[in-house]
Amino acid sequence: MSTPLGILGGVFDPIHSGHLAVATMAKEFFKLETVLFIPSGTPPHKNSVSASSNQRLEMLKIAVSDLPWAQIWDKEIAKNGYSYSFDTITELQTVFKKPLYFIVGADNLNEIPAWYRFQELLSMITLCVTRRPGYDETRIPESLKMATFKWFPSPEWGISSSMIRTLLLEGFSCRYLIPDKVIDYIREYQLYCSGTITCDEQTKVIK
Repeated sequence: MSTPLGILGGVFDPIHSGHLAVATMAKEFFKLETVLFIPSGTPPHKNSVSASSNQRLEMLKIAVSDLPWAQIWDKEIAKNGYSYSFDTITELQTVFKKPLYFIVGADNLNEIPAWYRFQELLSMITLCVTRRPGYDETRIPESLKMATFKWFPSPEWGISSSMIRTLLLEGFSCRYLIPDKVIDYIREYQLYCSGTITCDEQTKVIK
């Protein structure tokens, strides 16, 4: 049997150290050769996205540039309209012909039953679940009991992209929460700022 392909999808608005830590631990725990990062184009379950698709993709490229096992699938970004995991997984099955290990946080499990054709999706993947604060194996939604689960250890951080956007807006550097080169990109393009002052003026901690 061929080595499974790890898949980590997300809006990545912005990508942060939590994403990278989870991907790294999944890669090591499941002995994956590759983790495929998939930035969402227009996700149907998100009300709004702060950075543009190209900016989110560029930050992702910067963040994984020194990870030889990381690859990026950017076809969702290029699509018009909504991006559905079912469509992406169907295409990945055809292209890679490998078992697909879908990496997801335990706090996101409740969202899956609302996804497009989620039962068919679950039949095509193994859910590789990382614990999040307050979530564990005892909180699997009943509608997901038919799925194949594999749990793996990871830091139970409360870090999220929305939290980071708020901290950046309040003037914090978010050093160590985001890779330094991504922080440089955010500052260069004045992302997640208030709009009334520049990121340079806004940042309280470091450049």
